[in-house]
Amino acid sequence: MAENEKTLTTAEFSHMTGISVSTITRMLRRETIRGVKRSGKWAIYECELQHPAVAAPKDPGGISAGVEPDFKTPAAATQTYDVDAFVQMTYLTEKGVRQWLKTGRLSGRAGADGSLRVDAANLDRPEFRHLIRE
Repeated sequence: MAENEKTLTTAEFSHMTGISVSTITRMLRRETIRGVKRSGKWAIYECELQHPAVAAPKDPGGISAGVEPDFKTPAAATQTYDVDAFVQMTYLTEKGVRQWLKTGRLSGRAGADGSLRVDAANLDRPEFRHLIRE
């Protein structure tokens, strides 16, 4: 890495990706993403925002546009959690869950009362297993 390459703090990286700081730190320790320690604090290379483990797919539709995403399974056939419950089961932050729903990285829908619901099937997806609290 070039000495002058832009780096981000774990808090900045968390804000930009929606992943909790503790999960980012774990990813750094496991070398899933690259960073260096400077004065005892992690500095994450900005290019790591594009890493497949953290880069969210772009979806112009869905919840961000105020339109319920088109799902293959009917709403009644799937168990869902409210955002707060999903946050308690994972290492994601509330903001991260909402952002991932908006971009389509997590599947979910708006409930009958207008609140966001996250499909339970997300917990079974291999790319999210490392985010589940045990």
